[in-house]
Amino acid sequence: MRVLMLAQAFEPAKGGGPRWTTELAHGLAKRGHDVLVLTREYAGITGSVRPRDGLEVQYLRIPILRGCPIYSPRLIKERVNRFRPDIIQTSSPSVPDVLMPRPRRYGVPYATLFHAQLGASLPAHLVQWINLIRLRQDWAAIAVTSSYWRDWLVARGISKERVRIIPSTVSQRFADGPLAGTTRTAPEALFVGGLDSMQSYKRFDLLIEAAKLLKRNHPTFQWHLNVVGDGNLLQAFQASATAAELNGIVTFLGRASDEMLHRLYSTAGLVVLPSSDAREGWGLVLAEALCCGAPILFTDGIGGARTFAAAPGAMVVRKNDADALGEGVRAILSAAPDGRDAARIAFGRQFHATAVVEQYESLYAEAIAR
Repeated sequence: MRVLMLAQAFEPAKGGGPRWTTELAHGLAKRGHDVLVLTREYAGITGSVRPRDGLEVQYLRIPILRGCPIYSPRLIKERVNRFRPDIIQTSSPSVPDVLMPRPRRYGVPYATLFHAQLGASLPAHLVQWINLIRLRQDWAAIAVTSSYWRDWLVARGISKERVRIIPSTVSQRFADGPLAGTTRTAPEALFVGGLDSMQSYKRFDLLIEAAKLLKRNHPTFQWHLNVVGDGNLLQAFQASATAAELNGIVTFLGRASDEMLHRLYSTAGLVVLPSSDAREGWGLVLAEALCCGAPILFTDGIGGARTFAAAPGAMVVRKNDADALGEGVRAILSAAPDGRDAARIAFGRQFHATAVVEQYESLYAEAIAR
């Protein structure tokens, strides 16, 4: 099968979106498919690279709108004529997906991953509205990461039978399980996420407020929070932690390599995700944590809440509730280790690349056969 991917982001970009496109592309190529990825250029990376047999990534100097590369019809047509794909993969709601013409224009079907609501701005709502119109037209095979998003689309007029639930995938490093020779540090929690205004939905501010409440209401409770992430709000969060006298509790680690993340997931007594609305479309850090055996705590506001609530030992608290979040942290970190790491690792196998790629192969085959 020949797959043309129009990627909003790709490695070396960090986050759930680029992780999905990168792992899917590599997974398809590993299974013998030919994959061509188009994406934006990054600092120091431009032109065409071939990271493995069967995979070509073209880092293009093209217009960017709201962080999304704009693929012109002329560009797509040229790549279609040269590469001759069997299917085109996009993600939505996004500007690139909005600009995709009807499949018959190129004679190639396409599939899209509908993964999250956009922000509250008028342009974001316009993009989402146009995407929904297009999806109702039965132009694309549709994948979503959880039942929440399938129900969301069905409530907006898209047939349930057209929507396939396929979870996002973790990298092989995390799929291999916890780092050998590590043990969990019981009173230590871990937050991983962007600390910037574009990712304010991560609600790190809620976690800071929860830490303040724990300090006030449970002064003898001893715990520590490692924070992985960077962004334009980092200094403000550091100042907030200092003002609340949390410097002995909260450590800001900045950006982290996958090697460092692997060690942190393997030793944390808890991985916490305070995101409180569906712009957190799934929750990749929770999948990565589970694959490494770590307990997880999150709110009922994220798109993947139903999926992750079924994980062994998972705790779900009310969204936007700092007190509930803090009490969840205390409940998990105050208790003895639950001995369910192996069960969490087993649960995480559904997020391994092989399992996910097989489902995309099936989705593509159905779209091509239609």
